[in-house]
Amino acid sequence: MTLFKKSQKQEKRSASVYRGSRNARSGAGWLRKNDVRSEQLLIENKLTANTKQITLKSKDLIELQQRAILEDRIPVLQFDCNNRHYVVLVEDDFIELAGLDDD
Repeated sequence: MTLFKKSQKQEKRSASVYRGSRNARSGAGWLRKNDVRSEQLLIENKLTANTKQITLKSKDLIELQQRAILEDRIPVLQFDCNNRHYVVLVEDDFIELAGLDDD
């Protein structure tokens, strides 16, 4: 399976699991950015063929967070590595979602 097909499969899985919808052209258009959006989440999927490591770029994380703020959504970076699914959240969002805040 090509990396493109694997990427599409990952986006479909994310849309299903997070109860959202895929953005056309993986968010490459000017209106709807990132790969998947749900009522609460803005999700960027990353896929790697490398089974030992993945590189997270500060620029990608910052842009995702900025777009999510504009859309009043929680930014989520989702990636697959060694057939496992992981998510990266901004710490403040994680603390709130986990109910660890004192509010």
